[in-house]
Amino acid sequence: FKRNLGMAPPGVAIEIHGMAESSSRMNLKKLMEQFGDVIGCHIGNRGVDKPVVRFPTLENAEAALNALKNQQVWLDGVVLSGDWQKSAPPPEPEQAMVTSRDLCQRRGRSRSRDRDRDRDRDRDRRRRHRSRSRRR
Repeated sequence: FKRNLGMAPPGVAIEIHGMAESSSRMNLKKLMEQFGDVIGCHIGNRGVDKPVVRFPTLENAEAALNALKNQQVWLDGVVLSGDWQKSAPPPEPEQAMVTSRDLCQRRGRSRSRDRDRDRDRDRDRRRRHRSRSRRR
């Protein structure tokens, strides 16, 4: 039997829309704490990922979402809106199973074979240079 020590419960998550790129994660978290405990606040890659705020209870999350939908939440001069977090789309089957070994093998031949070939070429060059210098 395993216990999740120190791990927060999954909670209920809200995606935040309209947040300014200059706004910080800590300011968003402090702002959303007016609706209850915030157990997670994630911004991700700006312009790509949507900020997500996670609450421990549905009641806290619903209070926050109602305020967001009624345009009552402002951060750094911008009105925020929000929706329930949608689950992330599953990765493409091809991408999900690719490992670094697969990527290397797709190149066609192994690096060790390339190194052996380079060593052989160097040996051939050294032999040629020696033979030419002895003849002169």
